[in-house]
Amino acid sequence: MSKRQRNIISIVCVLSVFLTGNPVQMVFAQETPRTDPTASTPDSKIPATQPTTRPATHPAAQQAVLADRFPILRGHEGFWRLGKDESGVWWFVSPTGKREFINSVTTVQPTLKGRQRDAADYISSDFDLGGNREQATERWANATLARVKDVGFKGIGAWSHPIFHNHDIPVTRDLNVWTWLRERTNRLYSAEWAEDVEATIKKQVTPLRDNRNLVGYYTDNELDWGDAAVGPSLYFDNLPAGDPNRTQVMKVIRGIWPTTEEFNAAWSTSICDFSEVDEWTTLPRQPAEAYRTLGSKWLFTLATDYFRITTALVRKYDPHHLILGVRYRGYMVPEVVAASRDFTDAQSLNYYVADAMLDKKMFESAYEASGQPIIITEYSFHSLDGRSGNRNMVGFPSQVLDQQARAEAYKLFTTRLSRVPYIVGADWFQWMDEPPSGRLSDGEDANFGIVDVDDRKYETLADAVKATTPILNSLHEQSYNDARKDVWREPTEARPTVKIPYLAKAPRLNGEISDWPASAKLPGVKAVRTVGNERSKLALPNMLVGWRDEGLYVAFEVFDDQVTAAPADGWWWSRDSIEFWVSTKPVAGDRMSYDENAHHFFFVPVDFPSRDGVGGVVGQWFVPGSAIRATQLPHPDIKNAVRILSDRYVVEIFIPAKALHGFDPSQTVMAYNAQVRNYQQAAEYYWSAPKLVITQARPNTWGTVYLEPKPTGIQSLPIAGNDLSGAATGE
Repeated sequence: MSKRQRNIISIVCVLSVFLTGNPVQMVFAQETPRTDPTASTPDSKIPATQPTTRPATHPAAQQAVLADRFPILRGHEGFWRLGKDESGVWWFVSPTGKREFINSVTTVQPTLKGRQRDAADYISSDFDLGGNREQATERWANATLARVKDVGFKGIGAWSHPIFHNHDIPVTRDLNVWTWLRERTNRLYSAEWAEDVEATIKKQVTPLRDNRNLVGYYTDNELDWGDAAVGPSLYFDNLPAGDPNRTQVMKVIRGIWPTTEEFNAAWSTSICDFSEVDEWTTLPRQPAEAYRTLGSKWLFTLATDYFRITTALVRKYDPHHLILGVRYRGYMVPEVVAASRDFTDAQSLNYYVADAMLDKKMFESAYEASGQPIIITEYSFHSLDGRSGNRNMVGFPSQVLDQQARAEAYKLFTTRLSRVPYIVGADWFQWMDEPPSGRLSDGEDANFGIVDVDDRKYETLADAVKATTPILNSLHEQSYNDARKDVWREPTEARPTVKIPYLAKAPRLNGEISDWPASAKLPGVKAVRTVGNERSKLALPNMLVGWRDEGLYVAFEVFDDQVTAAPADGWWWSRDSIEFWVSTKPVAGDRMSYDENAHHFFFVPVDFPSRDGVGGVVGQWFVPGSAIRATQLPHPDIKNAVRILSDRYVVEIFIPAKALHGFDPSQTVMAYNAQVRNYQQAAEYYWSAPKLVITQARPNTWGTVYLEPKPTGIQSLPIAGNDLSGAATGE
């Protein structure tokens, strides 16, 4: 049909509506994110519902109008769709053709249990546990839905009670396809994998195939796409010859290196036939560059097959609804994004950031690689002054200063998302605070809620949601013309460089830094732009680095008048802590993984259990690809001394060469990064990149350091540290 014909039909449609007095019904759109994985499982009873949203009066004419408004339109007529308008702005499109930027709330449930038996659980004030449970649930759903809408949310997100499929509000659903598979089918190419996937998909989507309130499905939530979880070694090592998983790895190897000559050159081997590789018990991890090349191609192959199988099965049993991606955890993995391009309708990301800003490179790269709009399927801001008593013992990111900052952050972040043309929705996690003893499934205990555990609304936050919702569509409509200068985080591509001095005399390890040269102090230490931290007047920490033939010296002076640490053998990152990363070799700009020369060290300012209450412990975190095979705690070779004062703590650390794989002072270029966390003040400081950009997994964000040459005629003196009076030490 030509555009002229569509226009004629549109005019006829409008005249018909005018003359008959039957207006075309428009439906308000909505969308969603995450919650407690125990909230709904594949075995949950899903109501088989009839559509509550009536189709448009003139579907053929409406189609013509939509085709004019949206040159690109994904989805099935009469159900929720995704459309890109003539200005290049993506939208959710309701079953009746209304465009929406959708802000939703997840985990809308009547109860949420904690780990401690007699401690505070969340029980909705609208949920009467006595009498008929089905009727009580219906009464709760009606009352809660009114509250959700009154706060300002347009839809219900993932992990919410399935009863909302019966109600006239947009809902999204996470299928958790791979997450819930049995252990025997953990590897994708196992014979039973597709069979088990089909069973879980069929059970969940068949009852919903005609439901017009359902926006779409997420196939999974926060899958681990790392080497330890899905890498080629997992699909090769110690598996018998002929195993389909090992066979697939060999197929990818042959695709990258078609000849034995090419393979030998890359892997420093001398095979005569590829059958020799198939006889290996395990894949070598070295040379690191060869294994990285294999890992990247393998991940793209595996992800392609994952999306091909899962999306085909969803569409087999439900051809009507959108497939909204896989809900990445904090970072959209390039190989996985590229693999999904021909299979999903959207990309989805759980994104917790305390600065309420976006990583421009990640978002733009993902959009370019996929050609699909993006949904923020989880985000939130929490603080330590909530009424439920949450202490964030698991170290969840996006902590801000207080309840005022939570409200400010909601408005800042949600409006910023709406100002990006290819972002179509944002789902707040979650409706209620988690129980202070930690939720039953995993102990997570954060002040995420719109309401507290006693079901009382956080007025400041709720008011921010209500004030923000009415402006989202208008901001999104103009997003094609928005400069977005305040939306994007400062880029990390321009990594800082610094010269590290040679220490003619080793510093005395006593928790006091006056004997360090001024040139050892790192310039350009920055505070992470946490929402609300302008009201917290803390001095920047001092970070010092120097070198000697025997190894590296680092020191930190952290201004903190309320040192609060977690056990070093537990979730140490959740409270006061220091992390620093060292690569003994230069890091290329595209390096997204560790090799044997990359190290992740951490320091906890109080060692639990501590004999004197004043101490500290240094460890090295295990990261796949690094030289160690397990976390070192405490590190057996590292020396440290810490002094905790009334307004600060100071730690000096010596890392010997034997603890620094590849350390060679004659090769003068290395990489370094450091971050300090102040738990009580929700403050973080860094040089060169913050953890907001996943620096702990991305060596290409670490700054470049040049070892200044040793002055001629100087000999190394013995390592200092014999006199440690007044400081607690660890070795």
